[in-house]
Amino acid sequence: MQARDRVSDRYELTYPIGRGGMGQVWAGYDERLDRPVAVKFLRIQEVPEAEREVAVKRFRREARVTARLDHPGVPAIHDLGVHGDDLYIVMQLVRGCQLADLIAEQERLSVAASASIAAQVCSVLAAAHAASLVHRDLKPQNVMVTPSGAVKVLDFGVAALIGPAEQSRLTATGHTLGTPAYIAPEQASGAVVGPAADLYALGCVLFEMLTGRPPFEAGNSLEMLHRHMRSPVPIVVEYRSDVPDDLAHLLFCLLAKDPSDRPASAVEVAQLLTPFARGEDARAGAGPFVPVNATDSTPASRPGQSLAEVRAQAEELAEHERFVQAAELLERTLRFTSAADLVGSEIVPLRLDLANLVMLAGDFRRAKHLFEQLARDLDGCGNQQDLVDECHRRALSCKTELGEPTEG
Repeated sequence: MQARDRVSDRYELTYPIGRGGMGQVWAGYDERLDRPVAVKFLRIQEVPEAEREVAVKRFRREARVTARLDHPGVPAIHDLGVHGDDLYIVMQLVRGCQLADLIAEQERLSVAASASIAAQVCSVLAAAHAASLVHRDLKPQNVMVTPSGAVKVLDFGVAALIGPAEQSRLTATGHTLGTPAYIAPEQASGAVVGPAADLYALGCVLFEMLTGRPPFEAGNSLEMLHRHMRSPVPIVVEYRSDVPDDLAHLLFCLLAKDPSDRPASAVEVAQLLTPFARGEDARAGAGPFVPVNATDSTPASRPGQSLAEVRAQAEELAEHERFVQAAELLERTLRFTSAADLVGSEIVPLRLDLANLVMLAGDFRRAKHLFEQLARDLDGCGNQQDLVDECHRRALSCKTELGEPTEG
């Protein structure tokens, strides 16, 4: 795979987001519907031949299972298909960073941020469990945090329908499903798993958010599984003294060895977490650590590319009615503009183009804000009154489209 490759004569790949042992995820662009997407590939030739049939089933299962979960905390699935020898899933492009990267960057999150993220994960788990699904591989690498602090749960590839028949069929390959550092004791022992296994994994993730390390550490996978099954539950306040007692107790219950000793449901856990999720630091860590090149679907600007060339590239995209992608290209360029340069002779045309493109894409509320902001910045600059008036007129048009009052 390489940038500018086309999939199904519709999706243009822009750059890779991530890579696993048997697949890749690319940022891309849906030319037909003018929107950014993520394209996840299963590289069949990279899968050992003996495991290909199971890998294909799990990949298709991920698409079907994720598509069934109509929840804001689950990326929307747009398409499933075959590209050459590979399978692909087209899904919503989530702008943000992995929770694992956030923890690595901050070492440990605030109590409020940790509780907020965990409560949002609970909301997704509640929806999955209501649909008779167990995720079975919840971990920080499968949780995305957006710049606004919203959470998305990814990778339902090893999710299973609740029930012993489904469990035995899926584990017929002889492999323990899940990730050792976050696996429930019953899952580690090969027993049938239910929603309580996801709550245990959530406890492991919450412990790591609060302390910067998972609850158990070991030199190898077998030792890790043994620790989950046999080692005493760690007490979080021994690693971090400012964790409230009630939250520490909830965490202790989530990590109980016996599934029946854990909370009854994800809904209950979310309710217990909510009081701790309130506060100014509840979304701490969401914005500043989002890597730009891991979230944009725009064509990469060439090193040393002038603003005029960027503008011309955006115009070319707009000519093909790729308004969203063109707007993202300009926004990506303007992101690094200092406040002093916002009314510079080269920057103002880009800002006006950006507002026009956002309006053409149908996001009238945001376009109105962009026009109004440009008018305010230009007001009083001299020789710019015609452009200020034009921005006000276009903002007024956006208000009309939104059904907002236009008097005065």
